Amino acid sequence: MLRRSKKTETSSGRTSEPFTYIHKGTIISGDLKASGRVRVHGTINGNVDVDGVLEIADAGVIEGDTIRADEVKIIGRVKANIESKGKIEIWKNGQLEGDVRASALDIEEGASFTGRSEMRPTNNVVATLTDTRVASSAPSLDKPVESAS
Repeated sequence: MLRRSKKTETSSGRTSEPFTYIHKGTIISGDLKASGRVRVHGTINGNVDVDGVLEIADAGVIEGDTIRADEVKIIGRVKANIESKGKIEIWKNGQLEGDVRASALDIEEGASFTGRSEMRPTNNVVATLTDTRVASSAPSLDKPVESAS
């Protein structure tokens, strides 16, 4: 399994997100775990877990059981189930065969999707809505409003 650290510090002291590039012609047989942005132009035969954005380019292929990433952009070919905290995008000519669980799914005209989809809001949205309702000082609609006369 390949792993990468979350953030790296440059010589100038700035912190940058890691970028992993899998070149066309590269074949990875096994699981991939990374953070930051991962761009696949080659082939991965295994599961993928990315703490960040996963991009499958037009020459990219992923075949596995499960892909987990914050966001997924598919221009190439994917045969796996995908779980995403954010959005999954299938661009023109992109192909996805597998089930999807995400907060949003965007399928561009000319893309191919075979599988089931389950859309669910992100945890942050649910928490924000819950917090807003609890903290609200608006009168309840269940009780009549009393006038201060």
